[in-house]
Parts: sequence; structure tokens; C-alpha cells
Amino acid sequence: MKNPLIIILMIFFSTISAIGCDFKKSRAESAEVKPVVCVINIDRTGSYQFLNKAKEITINIIKRLPDGSRVYVRWITEDSNSDRASIVSAIIPDTRRPKNPFDVKAKEMHKVLMAKKLHIQRQIINAINSAKSPMARRTDIYGALYAAGERFGNASDMPPLLILLSDMEDNVGNQYSINLKGADVRILGYQVSSKEEGRKRKWSEYLRSAGASNVRFSHIDEPLSFGGF
Repeated sequence: MKNPLIIILMIFFSTISAIGCDFKKSRAESAEVKPVVCVINIDRTGSYQFLNKAKEITINIIKRLPDGSRVYVRWITEDSNSDRASIVSAIIPDTRRPKNPFDVKAKEMHKVLMAKKLHIQRQIINAINSAKSPMARRTDIYGALYAAGERFGNASDMPPLLILLSDMEDNVGNQYSINLKGADVRILGYQVSSKEEGRKRKWSEYLRSAGASNVRFSHIDEPLSFGGF
């Protein structure tokens, strides 16, 4: 007959091991990043001077989007809701590793999907790098917001992410009924002008009133962090 103390210790360490496995599993599950529907708007108007930087930021975002995400890259012009404002749109393939590491077919499929993902990313990046738009004389920010809200509504099962690369100086004033569906809004590559005073506050208040869950500004010379992608 086994020593009762040994039996108790065996039960104790087995329990600790099981808890540890469950904890690791819960951490892994919570760390899994969900796909998003991401709309990226690049200012192509005369007042915005950092087109190349905006393209660079956009490409970095594309590379970091979670698998399964939908992405729409669009211009901000004098008519930002127009179909002509579209640069490229795509779905990032889901390339999660197979749960069974010994499943040969699943591993081969994973390789195929990885290759497909890289191919699609290259296509998107090439489209962004080669995209040319006649420089618009006016800036339609509200049209860009309306177009984003429409695309968020078409993918309501995904968290919405809106990226604006602009000086946020609207001088068109188009009237739209805008609903950003709880989007996380990030104004990146933000260009400050002589008319800056009060602009951040104005847009932060407006975007939240239009349904944004969060609004963040990042200036053109700030290092970017893409945590959460």
C-alpha cells in the first residue's frame, strides 16, 4: 500500500499541473487577436504634404492586420464618398496553424494559405505604392467618414478600425448622416497647420458623437506602435 503522504502529494501536483494547463490555454485564447474591418483614408488634397509617409504608414498597417480582416484603402479627395476614391480592398486570409501538428493535409493547407496571404499583401502594397490620384483642391473629410461607416455596416461581425492620414481640414462641408459603429479611430501622420488650435478637440468630440468608441491622434514625426494588431 502506498504511503498516504505520497498519494496526497501526487494529487496536489496533478491539480497544479491541470490548473497551469488551463491557465496557459486561457491566456492563449485571450491573446488571440480578432479580425477587424479596417478602413484607411489617405489625404490626397493640396493641404496635406506627406503622401509618401502616409503610404509607408498604410503599408505597415497592412502587414500587421489580423488574419481574416477586411481592409479598404481609400483617398480623401473633394468627393471622398465616390467610388473613384477607392485605391484597393481585400480580405486577409486566415492562416492559423492546424490544431493537430501531425495532420499532414492540414499542414499543407496552412502552407498554401500562408503563400496566399503573402501574395495578397504584396498585391495590396503594390496597389498602394503605384496609386496615383489627381491632387484635389478641396478636402472632404465627412465623405470619407460616411464611406467608412457604410463599410463597417457591411461587416458588423468585426470590430471596426478607422485610420485617417490627414490634416483634418475639411473645406467642403458635405452633409451626411454618419454612423461609425463604435469604431476605434486613429488619426495617424497628423499634419499640424497654423489653424491647429481647437481642431483636435473639435474632431474628437464630433467623431465620438458620430459613434466612435475611441479617438487618438499621432503626429507625423511620432514613432508608431501597432499593438493589438
